[in-house]
Amino acid sequence: MRTKRIGLQKNACVALGNLRNEAAVPALIAMLSSPEPLVRGHAVWALGEIATCEALSALQRASEFERDSYVIEEIQEALKAAVYPGQER
Repeated sequence: MRTKRIGLQKNACVALGNLRNEAAVPALIAMLSSPEPLVRGHAVWALGEIATCEALSALQRASEFERDSYVIEEIQEALKAAVYPGQER
């Protein structure tokens, strides 16, 4: 069975997060406006894995307007796990 668009987007977020490629941050930030909570949640996870200043700032901003409980939980976990300068991952 073929993966549908939402599944493909989710899988792309997971792959980008696993790669921790900073070049993916703008695309992942764009995914935070997806109408699908599953996609937004995986984009949040990926941004948390990459954890650049830009990624973490986007997560902070997203926490101000996100209404889905699953995505809110992902944002909180990503920000809690984030490594800030002077910390180790």
